[in-house]
Amino acid sequence: MKNTNPFNLSGFAGKAYFCDREDELALLRENVDNGRNTVLFSWRRMGKTSLVRYFLSALEKDKQAETLYVDLLATRNTEEAIKAITQATYERFGKTQKGFSQSFRRLIGRLGAEVGFDPVTGLPSLGFSLQHAPEPESSLQAIGEFLSEKKKPVVIAIDEFQQISHYLHQKGEAVFRSWMQGFPKVRFIFSGSHRGVMTSMLTSENRPFYRSAELMSLTAIDQGKYLIFIKNHFLKAEKKITDEVVHSVFEWSLGQTYAVQLICNKLFGRFDNIGKVELHAVLNEILDQESSFFSQYANLLSKTQWNVLLAIAKEGKVQNPLSSDFINSHHLKAASSVSTALGMLRDKEIVVKDEKDYRVHDIIFMRWMKRL
Repeated sequence: MKNTNPFNLSGFAGKAYFCDREDELALLRENVDNGRNTVLFSWRRMGKTSLVRYFLSALEKDKQAETLYVDLLATRNTEEAIKAITQATYERFGKTQKGFSQSFRRLIGRLGAEVGFDPVTGLPSLGFSLQHAPEPESSLQAIGEFLSEKKKPVVIAIDEFQQISHYLHQKGEAVFRSWMQGFPKVRFIFSGSHRGVMTSMLTSENRPFYRSAELMSLTAIDQGKYLIFIKNHFLKAEKKITDEVVHSVFEWSLGQTYAVQLICNKLFGRFDNIGKVELHAVLNEILDQESSFFSQYANLLSKTQWNVLLAIAKEGKVQNPLSSDFINSHHLKAASSVSTALGMLRDKEIVVKDEKDYRVHDIIFMRWMKRL
């Protein structure tokens, strides 16, 4: 039987496949133990969701709390957010061998939901009617009371929380802030991958979440610890990989967790003895496989936007993209046109500003553009 590939690409797969984050886990535990809510933010593909999942799993294992995980990425308004929270609550607390628990039946009655059964599987399912749905504040009040009645404290993690800022014509941030304040027995972890939006929500004085929770930024995993983690998994499977190759992986990926995991996943699955030749082959394969997807950006962006993006990718990082040196060396248009294009690229987080430098957010995309 083949070895299980330890370099997981789809979320938390267990403690054995989770690298480091000891400081972050300790801070999350400290916040929960001391009644503090947390806002966790990072660039995409840094392992944020895996960290949250691991932390919730550890709480459950230690029997210190009951936990709930909700993903708001696909939601477009508060009603859909409440549906997602209700569904997650049902999956975690509402199921019994006979269907729905009595306490959960009372909850869904207050939410205007209906109990039904899937005609294919025969399993219980939830249905929602917008005509009978109460106001979002009332729905969240009911869910908060349900969670507060649990014997153990409840920790609820709401992922991709930046979505609430996009709910048009709705006061999503104010609604969720009131919900958080109304239930001190429930601990909240709000996590998001749109770093600019998340920090603005917490640091802007005119926004409801201003200074309402502990800010926690997730950065790259310590390379020394990551090196040991990677080499140990190869060694356990009787495979060889040198320190030099692993450092090359870090350099190519710029520490982006997903990119590191993807490269190691492919190396582990294909070779027993990994050197520069094998690494080079895998890096080229990754870029070739993404080519058809990445090439579509040229059609989706304006010519100026594409040229600015390409110039930043070629440079790797740019401190001042409006400087005459940068504009002239890449044959770009006037600074005003570059500024407009850069603004759009930043709004969509195709380009981000990390510390003092601008760079392409997706490292694999940046590496692909460097080949053009």
